[in-house]
Amino acid sequence: MKRGGRWKPILGSLGAGLLISLGILVSNEFWTVGIPDIFRLLSDACIASAALVGGIGVLVFASGSGTFDMLAFGFIHIFDVFRRNARNPRYRDFYEYKQKKGERQKPVAHMLIVGICFFVLSWIFSFIWQRSS
Repeated sequence: MKRGGRWKPILGSLGAGLLISLGILVSNEFWTVGIPDIFRLLSDACIASAALVGGIGVLVFASGSGTFDMLAFGFIHIFDVFRRNARNPRYRDFYEYKQKKGERQKPVAHMLIVGICFFVLSWIFSFIWQRSS
């Protein structure tokens, strides 16, 4: 593995989560609210990031484990009818599709880890907000 290659997906997911949080904070004009409400806004921003980054990670994990394979195979066959060379389908049957799809697995642990971290941060900020108000 390349040097630092293991940290790039985590940093990318973390950056996406921070951008989501920053966008929510800016859209709610966090600089105009009082101290207790800042923690509420931080909690809201972190839970939105946790839901988006972690939720995408869960969907990619479910897709990689074969949850949506039959649905995807059906759509591929529907759209193969409208191709020019419709007599030469990409996959003969579902077994061949599963074999080819099994070769390309996508890592998702980085999205799940970042989603859990944002969820914990949201819980901490919510707890601080409840105690301060």
